[in-house]
Amino acid sequence: MKVLITGANGQLGRELTKQYKEKSNIELILTDVADLDITDVKTVYEFVNEHKPEVIINCAAHTAVDKCETDVDMAYKINTIGPKNLASAANTIGAEIVQVSTDYVFDGEVDKELTEFDEVNPQTVYGKTKLEGERVVSKLNPKHYIVRTAWLYGDGNNFVKTMIKLSETNKTLKVVNDQKGSPTSTVDLARVMSKLGA
Repeated sequence: MKVLITGANGQLGRELTKQYKEKSNIELILTDVADLDITDVKTVYEFVNEHKPEVIINCAAHTAVDKCETDVDMAYKINTIGPKNLASAANTIGAEIVQVSTDYVFDGEVDKELTEFDEVNPQTVYGKTKLEGERVVSKLNPKHYIVRTAWLYGDGNNFVKTMIKLSETNKTLKVVNDQKGSPTSTVDLARVMSKLGA
């Protein structure tokens, strides 16, 4: 089976690569922004038609939440147009798409664990563009999965590593206390995600 991973150099992309390399029946096609501009529809169609993956896992995203607020066009291109291009191209060759999304599609106002059945109400440009990405993927390709993640930690920079590093040099840590989340291991998430698809 051929699997295309976009955003392969990110935390989740790297872990998915490790997980898939352990499987003998997988041919991996790994891309990052330098290899494939997912915002360019012509480039995406050509790439997908040339490589003909059976599954596309889109880990590519503009995840800098604060920067998305000031660079709305870039956030929209990467988080909405990119998934649209990938889902459409995948559909033309009968491939499945796994769209990685975020808990930022919710407003964070409820005091309970959220599920996929809870109402979405993004409050940030990042959340809004990721939700639109989900919607275009589900509209354009019936063979799709949406995976909403939160607080990823693994190989790379992340909140958990930052807290560990700060705790080594500070007796007391000051951290915002108005957020709730589920720290998610990229190892665990990739293990589950590698079971999705064809």
